[in-house]
Amino acid sequence: MGTHNSKENSNLILSNVENINTRETSMKRKSSIVDKPIYYSGWQEICRCSHADWLHGNAELFGFTPHKFICNSELHNICAPGFCSESLSRKLHHGSYRSSSKRFQSSTSLKSKKLREHFEYNHIPAMISSLQNYSVHGIVNGCSISGLDHGSTIMLLIYSAVLEKTKFIIVDLKLNRYVCALGDDYNGLIDARKVHAAWSMDRTQVLIRLPITGTTTVLDFYKIVKKEAKLYRRISPIDINTQFQFCPNYWSSRLAFYTHSTGVSTTIMNYNITSLPLSGSNKTPIQTLPLNQSIHGSYLCSMNVHTWSMSKNQNLVIDDSFRLLSFVYTPDSVYLILTFVDNFCHCGETLPISYFDIYHGNTFQCLHRIHTQLSTHICPWHLCRNPLTSIFSMSSSRMAFCTTKNNGGRELQVSIIVLPNELNLKSICRRTIIQYLNEYHGKIEDITNELPYRLSQYIQYRPEYQ
Repeated sequence: MGTHNSKENSNLILSNVENINTRETSMKRKSSIVDKPIYYSGWQEICRCSHADWLHGNAELFGFTPHKFICNSELHNICAPGFCSESLSRKLHHGSYRSSSKRFQSSTSLKSKKLREHFEYNHIPAMISSLQNYSVHGIVNGCSISGLDHGSTIMLLIYSAVLEKTKFIIVDLKLNRYVCALGDDYNGLIDARKVHAAWSMDRTQVLIRLPITGTTTVLDFYKIVKKEAKLYRRISPIDINTQFQFCPNYWSSRLAFYTHSTGVSTTIMNYNITSLPLSGSNKTPIQTLPLNQSIHGSYLCSMNVHTWSMSKNQNLVIDDSFRLLSFVYTPDSVYLILTFVDNFCHCGETLPISYFDIYHGNTFQCLHRIHTQLSTHICPWHLCRNPLTSIFSMSSSRMAFCTTKNNGGRELQVSIIVLPNELNLKSICRRTIIQYLNEYHGKIEDITNELPYRLSQYIQYRPEYQ
């Protein structure tokens, strides 16, 4: 009996020693980061590590939330590596994946079928008669940070073969619930890859760019009240490659807008939403106005959503061999990151080339360019955007992205660079507070309850302006 207790005690002592050693190692790693100079020069690379090291501590040490660049398989338990929602849109649409292996195709088709059933069973309410006979056919924007609501909310494209109509529904993945449905007169099956959408910060407006007839692409504006979405404006025609993001510093009144203008006359149609039923997109517009475009070519501009007036614009000179993949604001709205990729398929052995152009969030002045490249088989056209998209630390002071630059494309690594401090005392103070909390494992919620309301909202990156 005594011998048994001594063994237990020795095992307990060994376990305690191991735990102490583990904590000491963790503290040393933490201190090695904290003890480094806090003030780096802007655009300086402060760390480059393997994706495994990124997942096993480096992300947390440098103030980032956990994020998988290679695969973000969190939609359903049948997801496998490489089966994230960006490529899922293509799999749901085509029913198979780009592979010569029949076994792999049948496996992927089975996964696609199960995933459709998962969404249809869990997220399309059976009690809503207007959604009956609809099935899931794609995911709009994907689940990357440039997606709808930065990944926590997705938009599904649903289609009824009986009615030959397409609708869109918004699904909250965190709460696992249906939010609302949009559209009731989109005829035929629309390819989800040709649709782009954005949701305002106060969750009251949704903008959708989509093709409707032939070569015509439109931009539809929806207002959302509870679970009802009503079309109140349509701009037609618009460039098929147009992209947009709501500014995080505003509720729903401002967005960054990228498009290519060729001088074709554009029309704005306004609808009376007070007298319309749900969606109301098949009603006659109450007002039709010509939209005068004074600039031509590719440009980035700041638009007032309510009046659709332009406050700032910046012409973009894009090489013919590259295209804009996505753009996203930093959480504090100080910078706007545009991601460009080459126009070639890289499903084979070739290395994709990309770069980030970093613009000032208010003036749209181009500040810096970061060149990068990725490993083979990461194709911007046919695979997930996660390896191609940058993410930001909780304090918005650092940017992380995948690259194989300077190592010959042998290993996918994560590079972390410092974003320069905006010359704004409020922004600098917010970054310092959040960095301090991260270093000592604190949470924003620990201090926001003790702060005045406006300061508490500012610390949490809540919009400042209506």
